[in-house]
Amino acid sequence: MTSIRAIVENLIPVFEELEIPYMVGGSFASSAWGFPRQTHDIDIAVYLSTIGAQSLFELVKDDFMVSESDMKDAVKSTDTFRAFQMIHFEETFKVDVFVLHQNEYSEVSMTRSVPYELFPGLSVQFASPEDTVITKLRWFLLGNKVSDKQWNDILLVLEKCHGQLDEGYMSRWATHFEVLDLLRDAQSQAKV
Repeated sequence: MTSIRAIVENLIPVFEELEIPYMVGGSFASSAWGFPRQTHDIDIAVYLSTIGAQSLFELVKDDFMVSESDMKDAVKSTDTFRAFQMIHFEETFKVDVFVLHQNEYSEVSMTRSVPYELFPGLSVQFASPEDTVITKLRWFLLGNKVSDKQWNDILLVLEKCHGQLDEGYMSRWATHFEVLDLLRDAQSQAKV
């Protein structure tokens, strides 16, 4: 039986070997910067080309159920959040791979990613706490503002990282993505 650590430990070097910039986001990131909660998948944001998708497929197809056409479709898509899934055969552990658009926000957020020790002795690039909040706010809005999990993740990051966050950065991008009112609501609800 393969552990989740082993899955991540084997997958991250594939991104690095192919020179695919990546950062872990989603619930893993909010658990890192907020408070841990159980999740059955990992979200990884990447820059990926069609050629990169082909190369990635070849290197992961023996360990993951993944569709090469879904990978290429995600690369070509104009959707805001374009993604494909990889499901580990042995563990049925899911990796959601989000293909970033080349724009100012994704470039800035990628440069702000930070190493985080996911498991003892295993550090991987994580989205910053500020970018975790911004992305969660966007997902919360996209989900019609009904996801208690997303909202609680946001509050817990704001609470645990209080006094350490770049408020100007968050306000700038929250304004850009039209979630500033949600950010202000979360900041007022956070127990700090």
